[in-house]
Amino acid sequence: MSSDLDVVDPAIVCRALEPFLAEGRRERIEATVAARLGGLTLLIENLHDPQNGAAVLRSAEAFGIQTVHVVEAAEKFQFSSDVSQGCEKWLDVERHRTFGAARAWLNGAGFALYAAVPDADVALADLDFGRPVAIVVGNEHAGLSAVAVAGADARFAIPMTGMTRSLNLSVAAAIIAFHGASRRRSTLGQPGDLDEAARLRLRARFYAASVRGAEQIVARHLATR
Repeated sequence: MSSDLDVVDPAIVCRALEPFLAEGRRERIEATVAARLGGLTLLIENLHDPQNGAAVLRSAEAFGIQTVHVVEAAEKFQFSSDVSQGCEKWLDVERHRTFGAARAWLNGAGFALYAAVPDADVALADLDFGRPVAIVVGNEHAGLSAVAVAGADARFAIPMTGMTRSLNLSVAAAIIAFHGASRRRSTLGQPGDLDEAARLRLRARFYAASVRGAEQIVARHLATR
């Protein structure tokens, strides 16, 4: 999400807005920013149902994943605001026209792509989360395209021991997000993986999202400097 505050020094934004935060909000934001993961993301290909889209965003945000990538080759990614409950204001959603474009972007940023494929030989628990990882999940009905499966660095499955052999897409994404985030934090030995500059930018953004009239407050602060 972008605003006029994006061009302002984030340290100035934080100083201007901190006095206007509700009691306990600064501490909540600080804990959230400290636990944010930039080295783990979800890549969703051709999602159809807006309710599933919203549920995926909520799971990603709840487990501290900062960015969700979406491929819109078949249709535009949409999400239900009733289900998302406003979580999108805390997230970044990166949109790509094709899987190839998404893969190029992620590979260029150092990410490995792990594709969720039923009956794959590798289990979710066996994946390496010590490096930046993008988990690739497909359409609710068709699953991942052949291009996405072939373009992934590894393919994995969520082990199931019941008679049910598949999960709802949003449920599968939640399991993957929780497990991946837990594994990455455990591997790194720390709550989050953002550097100080990224944490400062995110802190300023969260302050702005938490204070009504943030842009006007920052403008007044700048005018009195």
